[in-house]
Formats: sequence, C-alpha cells, structure tokens
Amino acid sequence: MVEKVKEFGDALGVAWAFFQDESGQLTLLACLFLASLALATAYRCFQAMKPAIEEKLPSVIAAGSAVTFVFSFVGIFFLVQAASRISG
Repeated sequence: MVEKVKEFGDALGVAWAFFQDESGQLTLLACLFLASLALATAYRCFQAMKPAIEEKLPSVIAAGSAVTFVFSFVGIFFLVQAASRISG
C-alpha cells in the first residue's frame, strides 16, 4: 500500500512538472487550462442554480451565487495570469 501511494505521488509530480516552468511559475498552457476549468465550473454552477431562481429560493440562490462568484473569480485570475505570460 505504501509503495502504491509513493508511485502515485511520483506520477503526480511528473504530471505537475508539465504545468511549471524552470522558475516554478505556471506555464501559459496551465493558466489557460485552469482558467477554462474554473469558468466552465462557474457556468455549470449557474446552470444548476436556475431552478432555484425560478422557484425563488433565496438561500439556495445565495449559496449558488457565492460558489459561482468564487469560480468566476478564480477563472478570471488565471486569465490575467495567462495575459501576463503572453505580454511578457
């Protein structure tokens, strides 16, 4: 079991190396991937919240809006990081 966990950790380290450059910063590809993942999640959260909006459930709308906002903010953050990578 310990050996399997170690192998998994080593594989994860190799995969993570594709997302970092020599200085340890995220690459452009990683920023774009994480931005698209976060924005897609925000969109899905908003879509899942639509029935609550139609039924006028304020507590569900508040929680869904908070989750949607967080994922949107994270997506925008990674888009800004990608833009800074492109601009140099």
